[in-house]
Amino acid sequence: MGSRCCKITGRLPPTWLMVTTRVLVLFLFTATTGIAEEIDYAYNHGLGTLQIVSQSPAQSLRLTLPMLIPGDIKPGWGTGIHATWTNVWASESTFLLDYEMLDSVIAATYGFNNRLGLSVAFDNRNYFGGVMDNSIQEFHDLFNIGQGGRDEVPKNRKIVQRFDPQTGDTVEFSADELNNNGVALLLNYNITHGTQSWPSLNVFGAARYALNSAEIFNHDNHQVDWGLGLGFAKRWSKRWYTYVALGYTFFDDHEVRASPPDSEPLEFEGDQFTGMFSLSWHYTPTFAILTQYLYSGPDIKDIDKLDDPSHEIHLGFKWHSQHYGMIEFALIENAITCKNSPDFGLHAGWSYLF
Repeated sequence: MGSRCCKITGRLPPTWLMVTTRVLVLFLFTATTGIAEEIDYAYNHGLGTLQIVSQSPAQSLRLTLPMLIPGDIKPGWGTGIHATWTNVWASESTFLLDYEMLDSVIAATYGFNNRLGLSVAFDNRNYFGGVMDNSIQEFHDLFNIGQGGRDEVPKNRKIVQRFDPQTGDTVEFSADELNNNGVALLLNYNITHGTQSWPSLNVFGAARYALNSAEIFNHDNHQVDWGLGLGFAKRWSKRWYTYVALGYTFFDDHEVRASPPDSEPLEFEGDQFTGMFSLSWHYTPTFAILTQYLYSGPDIKDIDKLDDPSHEIHLGFKWHSQHYGMIEFALIENAITCKNSPDFGLHAGWSYLF
């Protein structure tokens, strides 16, 4: 695959990781030792980011690390519900993916103060036939966009196929064998609220216990995946905010059953780098329009196109109502590499602070 991530071994981490760590340590020291007195903790937060994790095929089978930023977990009790509906179509010489997925999350949060907060979340990913197929094909025809072969097969399928070009062997199974769910614990700590010149900064961690793993994995045991990350939030003017989050995830189960038969078992990466950049324009203090880019490192090995990084673009809005809480909506599109990320998606969410 295109890159190799640092495993938990006795080896030294790669040079880029050492340099990045030193830069971050220098930033923390500078930002927290008196550039200027910290201002109100919410100054750099705005309405926050769109709460979307990766919807790419391989990434959605295990922990998809949430990209937390400062202020995501506010003091007191809160709750949230988010649902993301995506369509996946990818046809290559070695594989075919044709299905849709609904990624649902129910969470409860508690912020002990302006610094420390935690969240417990249940996520469920359900795979089914392509209800969006007809609409997507009509959209492609309307704007003269190539169908990529999707118009040559029946609509509303939920299948996964893997081919061996040398032998002609084909393995096909229903996409609902990918169904998975789990419970995740997230812990967030706001290191600094920032200043008018410097961003606010948080560090976060997450661990997910798989209640039901995808059937393709070799082992029936409940996977425990975990990850760590850093988030930044910066207000540039009355209306403009930027958010950045970086995360690193370590996975439990790596191998899945062999397909086609007698071939090498499919193998997943044991770790992954994730990054998110979000630009937010506040039309009013309670309504913001956002564009967001989510990068997820390769998650599967030795399958051309699927072993590339995933690039997902989100475009949506957030609206905060004093009585109804926070409401968000977004469209999802793939970018750069289109075979290993959702073709199109819709996201909706609601959260409320008691």
